[in-house]
Amino acid sequence: MPLIIDEAVFGKPLKVSGTITLEEVTDEEGAGDSSTEDIGDAGDPDADDQETSGDTEDPEKAPETDAVDTGEVSDTENDGNTEPIGYVKLRTMMNIRDKNSLDSEIVTIYKKDTIAPALQYCSNSWVRIACEEAECGYAYVCNTDNVYLIIGKSIYTVQKGDTIKSIAADLLGDEERYTEIKALNEFSSNVIAEGQVLLIPEV
Repeated sequence: MPLIIDEAVFGKPLKVSGTITLEEVTDEEGAGDSSTEDIGDAGDPDADDQETSGDTEDPEKAPETDAVDTGEVSDTENDGNTEPIGYVKLRTMMNIRDKNSLDSEIVTIYKKDTIAPALQYCSNSWVRIACEEAECGYAYVCNTDNVYLIIGKSIYTVQKGDTIKSIAADLLGDEERYTEIKALNEFSSNVIAEGQVLLIPEV
């Protein structure tokens, strides 16, 4: 027998006579009536719901001039060499990484014109360099299409009284090879200064 309540008695104490049957509502029947629905932080004015896009410029990070297709490697290339086989000079500020891949961690950042000893020329155009900032003593820098680095066989620090021709004569055996030193270092003139470090080509 259904329970019938007269609207006239709403808000007044009631006395129930007879039998009232209560039935449990199943999960399926009550699915649309849940009061515990997860609504996230939409109603919380203090919730930290601001997403970062990931492309905000970090002033401490070098521009990704090495963000080019350099090929992926499954293992870090390392032939074990610890002695310089050449030297590289950065044409721009560069991220120095712990592996020869853009997916690897940045160890440090080198400024434009930094010169570093090259320990290995990797197969995917990266160079393994001596790096004091790395715990292992070496790191990697990208040089796809020879865009980012100038590579020389050795280096020379200009002494008082040196000229670019005298350096060519002393180190390369022919003063006329000064043009090679000039071209390698991308100089627009023959002027050099005491203390300046030059890249020297193959003898």
